[in-house]
Amino acid sequence: MSHLEFPFQVSSASGAWLAENGFDNLERCEMLGSGHHECYLLGNRGDRKIVAKVAPAECGAALLAESEGLALLASTQTIRTPEILFVNEQCLLLEFIAEGPQRSDYWQLLAERLAELHRHSPAGPAVNLGTPYGLEKDNWCGAQPQHNGWFEDGHEFFAEHRLLHQARIAFDNGYLESPWIISIESICERLAELVPWQPASLLHGDLWPGNILVDEHGRPALIDPAVYYGWRESDIAMTLLFGGLPHEFYRSYEACWPMEADWRSRVQLYNLYHLLNHLNIFGETYLAQVQDAIARYA
Repeated sequence: MSHLEFPFQVSSASGAWLAENGFDNLERCEMLGSGHHECYLLGNRGDRKIVAKVAPAECGAALLAESEGLALLASTQTIRTPEILFVNEQCLLLEFIAEGPQRSDYWQLLAERLAELHRHSPAGPAVNLGTPYGLEKDNWCGAQPQHNGWFEDGHEFFAEHRLLHQARIAFDNGYLESPWIISIESICERLAELVPWQPASLLHGDLWPGNILVDEHGRPALIDPAVYYGWRESDIAMTLLFGGLPHEFYRSYEACWPMEADWRSRVQLYNLYHLLNHLNIFGETYLAQVQDAIARYA
């Protein structure tokens, strides 16, 4: 009986794991997506399925960062993430989370578990500030490196490592001219007026609906994190960037942990970071949305 060939180069280490777990002969190989890395669904003769993410050498750090983000989320025991089966700089093998029908309380569960996740604050020997924002290591948000580091002030962190960093890349790429950069700098100078103080919460960091799954039990699960400690309102804002979730989710989240007054008026400001990131990844498709957001708060 013939078997499928691996569509990517298998190292001795990843090959050993695949062989030991019955994936030396593939029965199924389906591409799930591509970008700065390729993503495949692999199936073996026992009908076990796993997800394989494969990166070129220059993007290998992204796989390690993703595995560390998944491990950090899993350590909170709040919401399901795929189990990490194997990781090195060339390959990340993950549990495949099969999709099932939503439970009737799915959106309430998602809200409750996100609120629990957001109650986790930084801890450990690397943390020596009162309420630090950021993360010890840099990671990735989509196909772009995401700069972190520790900041005692959340407004300074969001200004320096979210808005201004992406704005400079957009300027260098020729997407934004100087007047737009000056407007972003003005917004950053006024962030303390625009955004109320919030404690540092553990965030998923890239919480668009495509990264929110329904598992085989009908419960929520999360994939593809870009974790850091920041403003929880920004995680909720990201769910609204591409259409939003049902009203039940937002009502349930507010019931678990009410957000600051008028939080919806800040959604576009939080999402300016993601819009700039998308502009720098995908190009001028996102330029009008970036300019609209800048104009609103400048």
